[in-house]
Order: sequence, then structure tokens, then C-alpha cells
Amino acid sequence: MDSSNEWAGMGLAVRRARRARGLTLEQAAGLAGHTKSWLSKVENGVLPLDKRADIAALATALEVSADTLIGEPAPEVQPRRGAWNLNPLRAVLLDASPEDPPDILARPVSVLRELNAQADDALRWSKYDTLLPLLPTLLGELEIQAATAGGEDREEALRLLVSATATAVIVLRYAAQPDLAWVAAERGRQAASLLGDPVWDAAAAYGMAHARSSANRPRALMVTPRLADEFEPVAGQSRMAREVYGMLRLSAALACAVEGKHAAAEDHGAEASRVAAALGDRNDAWELFGVSNVGVWRTSMAVEAGNAERALEYASRVEPRALASANRRGALLMERGRAHAMLGGAEHTAKAIKAFRAAERLSPAQVQNSPLVRETVGHLLNQAQRTAGGKDLRGLAWRMGIV
Repeated sequence: MDSSNEWAGMGLAVRRARRARGLTLEQAAGLAGHTKSWLSKVENGVLPLDKRADIAALATALEVSADTLIGEPAPEVQPRRGAWNLNPLRAVLLDASPEDPPDILARPVSVLRELNAQADDALRWSKYDTLLPLLPTLLGELEIQAATAGGEDREEALRLLVSATATAVIVLRYAAQPDLAWVAAERGRQAASLLGDPVWDAAAAYGMAHARSSANRPRALMVTPRLADEFEPVAGQSRMAREVYGMLRLSAALACAVEGKHAAAEDHGAEASRVAAALGDRNDAWELFGVSNVGVWRTSMAVEAGNAERALEYASRVEPRALASANRRGALLMERGRAHAMLGGAEHTAKAIKAFRAAERLSPAQVQNSPLVRETVGHLLNQAQRTAGGKDLRGLAWRMGIV
């Protein structure tokens, strides 16, 4: 917090980084492609820094990681905080790999297949009490089977390992552990490499692309437009291949949005939408690729482009019940909230708060540790001058560590 006792948000981190570099407002703004007035408003909390492209541009201009500007995550204040013990997961990720598995007993691949399905279901519905104790053992035993089994059992173990590491990536991102998330993604990439299947190579590349905040412009994300182009010729070989191709196109849209190339992002989103239209929505789709999930992504891309009206239009077309995941339903509500906050005014502010609260009920960790939502909520709180912000806004802000 700054001396005014108001939510300073990312603006305070920007000011500190700028002064550390010895740059004037005008110099830093110029390097980031903005005006001095805009940067001054950001640093003083008048404007929220809630677009990935702006965060990325400032991080580049100030020669810091985007994580430095995003800051520490909201503290986990749920009563059952003990469920977030990440030490077993950290140990299996750092001390073992598909080629150097841990020294433990492994159950049959058929049993691990069922456990992986349980882990996927627990992630979808935010059942972290179930997921976190399960995941380290699942990863370790899959690594043993990948290293010691033969034939179809080995291949299935490797495929399951790509899937389980992708689950770990998401959990660790929600827990604000990007370094460990990257290690988890790397373990998935290693498993895919041993499998030697281009579809699973692409699936692992998707996990790598989302292991770190997109505002850092990580190379694994920024190459997804090229990866999608290269993968397109083989995308028709199976339903999963088409689903992987579609998710690579959505990743390419995000990569373009982070660079401020919103027309290109729209084109990638349109291609993903075309593929999804032929597949429909299925609960067992890879990464839930389908019409509804594409709608969530396109809503987000419209928010990033600063087009709140289009974002709400995209969101209105999504049937939440077609998203077999509390996380994806929560993501849709988060983007609705951001769009309403962009529009401003009492009515849209109330709708933004309502959307964020609904998202938090579905997926608490996802919402509370989202730097973009946290920045938006802090800005709304400043506008409301705290005491006039209403119980729901102040409660949400408290749970996010803003007050």
C-alpha cells in the first residue's frame, strides 16, 4: 500500500520500477508506447493496469519481469488452508522425471487411468482437498510406469503423464507458483517426447505455453501461432487432434493479444470457432475444447482489446451449463465482470461485482489469485472510496488481500 492508504495496485510497482531505472514519466511512457498522462494515471491508481498487453509493454520498457508488476498473489484465506500443502507436489516435480522416476511402488496403469480421471474431475470442480493429495502420487507412479512398462502400458502411461502434468500446471498457476508450473509443463513435454506422437507433442506444447503468465510474453506462448500453422496439416487425423489444434489457435490468439495485435487475435479466434462448430461441446473434450469454451476465450480476447460491448456479446452466446468445469464457468464470469467494469457507471459496477462474486463461489483460488481481477477490484474500491463500496465489494477485496 502507498501512503494514501488506498489500493495502489500495479501502479505502485510500476512507479517503483520506473524510478529504479531512473526514467521520467515521459521516457517510460514513450518506451511503452503510451502517453505521459496515461502512465501518470496508472501510477496514481486512477487507471487500472488490467490489460495483458499494457503490462507486457511496461515490463519490457522498465526491464523487469511482468511478475514484478503483477506482485504477490492474494493470501489464501479459506478456512481449510491446510489443503494447499504443495510440498509433496514440489518434491515429485523437482526430484523425479519420466526418465528418472521416484523409488516408490506403482499401481497398474488401469488404476492410474482411473486416478487421473479423478484428478481431472477434481480440478474441474475446484475440489482441491481431493486433488492436492492425489496429484503427487499419481505423477510419481506414472513416471515409474513410463520408465519400466512396455508396449501399450508404457504408451498409455506417457499419455496420462502429459494429462496429469497439465493438471499440475493449472493448480500451480492458481497457487501462484509459476516456476513449479513450468517444471510441471517440462515434465509433460519430456513424456510427450518419449511417446513420439505429434498430437501429444502439440498437447504438451500447449501446457508449456500456459505455464507462466502471458504478460511475460513467454517464448512457449509466443510461438503458438507458428505451432498452430505447422500442426494444421495433421489436425484432421482424429477428434483429439482437432481439439488440440483448436486450443493452439486460441493460444495463438492470446499471444497476439499480448502484443496488441488484436485483429490477428480475432482471426485466430475465428478459426478456433470454425473448428469448434464442427465438433460441438463434449464433456470429455481435450481441455474442454468446444463451442462454449471458445466463446469464453473470445470474450477474454475482446476484453483485452478494450471492446467491452463485444466481450459481453460473446459472453451472452455461451451456455454455461455446456462448460463441464467450475473453472471455465468462473472464467466466463470473470471476463463478464471485467467487461462491465470497463464500461463504468453504477449499473455496470454492480454487475461487475455480482459477476466476480459468482465466479469466486465457483472457483475461489482462480478468482482470488487473478492479478487482472485483483487490479479491477482494487480500482472499483478506489472509485467507491471504500466506505461507500458496498458489503460485497469490500468482502471480495478483503479476500483478495486488497484491504
